[in-house]
Amino acid sequence: MPAVNVAKSAKSPWTRDREAEREQKREAVLQAAAAAFADAGYHRTSLDDIALRLGISKPTLYYYAKNKEDLIAAVATRAAEQLEAPISADPHAPVIAELRGFLKRYAEIAATDFGRCFVLLNDSDLSAEGGARVREGKGRIDRRIRELVARGIDDGSIGPCDPKLTAFMLAGAINGISSWYKEGGPVGASTVAEIFVNQMMAGLLPR
Repeated sequence: MPAVNVAKSAKSPWTRDREAEREQKREAVLQAAAAAFADAGYHRTSLDDIALRLGISKPTLYYYAKNKEDLIAAVATRAAEQLEAPISADPHAPVIAELRGFLKRYAEIAATDFGRCFVLLNDSDLSAEGGARVREGKGRIDRRIRELVARGIDDGSIGPCDPKLTAFMLAGAINGISSWYKEGGPVGASTVAEIFVNQMMAGLLPR
C-alpha cells in the first residue's frame, strides 16, 4: 500500500500556538497595568497590585515585564502609537479638517486608561532611558499638532497664530480630560471629544 504523504507545513489543530498565547497574556498584563496606573497613579501602584488584578503571582508577572517602569513605558508607548496611526483624510479638504480629526482621536484616547497614563506620566519620574521614551512620544505628538496648525495657516483654514503656543493650548485642553473623565458617566468619551474639538476649532477659524 503506497505511503500517504502529509505536508510538513500543515499545522495540527492540536498544536498550541505558544507565541500567540504569550502575546494574549502580555496584552492582558498591559491592560491591567494601564487600569492600575490610571486608578492610583504610577508611584502608588506596585507590581503586587497589578499581579492581584490579574490573579497571578508576582514572579509570573516578571515573565512579561522587567519591572514597573517597563510596564508604564509600554503603556505610554501604546497610547502614542494609537495617536500616531494614520487617519483617513480628504486630500482636497482644508487642513483644519485634518487637525480636527487628529485632535478628536487625541481626546478619545486621553479618556482611556492608556491615554491617561501617557498624558499624566511625568518623564522625570522615570530613569533616563524610560523618561527619554516618554519625552520622545510626547514630542512627536507636539510636532504633529504644530505642523498641522502651520499648514492650516498657510492654506487659510486657520487664522494667524503662533503654531507653538497654539499647539500647547490645544494639547493642554485635551490633556485635562485625563484628570477628570471617568468611564460610565453620563457623557461618553466620544461626545466629550466632539464637544472639546468643536470648541477648539471654532477658536481657530479665521476672523
